[in-house]
Amino acid sequence: MRKLLSLLLLISGSTLAQPTSYGNFKVADQEIIYQKVFTEDSITAAKLAEHYKKLDFVSNLKQIGTGVQFDMNDLIVDYKKFQFSQVGTPPIIQTGKYSGKVSVDIRDGRYRVTVNQIQMTGNIGYKNIPTKENLTSYATKNSGTLLHPDWCKPNTLGLLDQAFTDKLQYPGKDKEDW
Repeated sequence: MRKLLSLLLLISGSTLAQPTSYGNFKVADQEIIYQKVFTEDSITAAKLAEHYKKLDFVSNLKQIGTGVQFDMNDLIVDYKKFQFSQVGTPPIIQTGKYSGKVSVDIRDGRYRVTVNQIQMTGNIGYKNIPTKENLTSYATKNSGTLLHPDWCKPNTLGLLDQAFTDKLQYPGKDKEDW
């Protein structure tokens, strides 16, 4: 009986745990950020700069010693590309445009993409957001310390995660579209 009670308390305690990360998104210093590490053997800051310059949502690109920094402006999530239906995709993902500050750091055949100060515009269902507002105020709770459960879903932050990964990953020789 005692073991059963301990097991039930353990299970109920773990289901009440509040998330601070989902996929490659996490809460850090009361802000939601995207951060992912990619492996690419011969990556250089020059190659990254050349690649990112070609993207229409990139501006203010600066090459720094350990990588690149740039502004990401009005990135659109192509939810159909990731095989999500319109009915199953929240309005903010369908209509949203996402912006933020991106830094890409290189070390030992790997590079880490970090997006912070993420902002969005679009229709969230109950509110139209015509000017850029912080994603943190919508996707977190408790003053930006925990992710909001409504956003911790494959069709919300999961889709946003896939879109950021798809758009910000360097297209190495094994990742080319044809």
